[in-house]
Amino acid sequence: MNESTRYSLTKCAALFVCMVALGNLLAFIYIKVGYAHPQVAMDFSHLATAIVSIHLGPAIGMIAGGLIGIVPYYRFGVAGWLGPFLGFIGIIIGKALSGLSFGIFSKRVRPFQAVIAGFIPESIFTYVVLKYFTHILLPPQIASGFTDNLITFILSRSWIGILVVGLIVDILKRKRIVENVLAT
Repeated sequence: MNESTRYSLTKCAALFVCMVALGNLLAFIYIKVGYAHPQVAMDFSHLATAIVSIHLGPAIGMIAGGLIGIVPYYRFGVAGWLGPFLGFIGIIIGKALSGLSFGIFSKRVRPFQAVIAGFIPESIFTYVVLKYFTHILLPPQIASGFTDNLITFILSRSWIGILVVGLIVDILKRKRIVENVLAT
């Protein structure tokens, strides 16, 4: 039985909406203060994705992940080097993939492990998008900016953020904070 079936629909919907808002707020903050390159920012928005995925299940987590990608999509897709189409593929679909994966893995392992394992598909997907799709779908002068060093830098910062997210979500789960909020 899915854990979310024990809670009222209203509380689950409120958690979903609040986490989508929190995820986009965290992305906005870190895009403004935490970037070291025009196409790289530390991003903790997956904290909200992981909370939704672990507590409401993989399908809802996938939807939340995609919606939480709106701010990064605008910054790095629409207003960035990727453009709207490739930004949608690389960011929205990538974050949705993590939401799905976090939820699937959370059924089998602790939240920290679920977040780490759940980020592997997005990490591989991001590498493929930045390494190969950029050279196929973007003009050469833009695609040439996605060097191996930049891709490594992007993924390294992403993994640092995911380690922090995994620790926080594991603490939240051990202390049953989200469960207690949903149960009241």
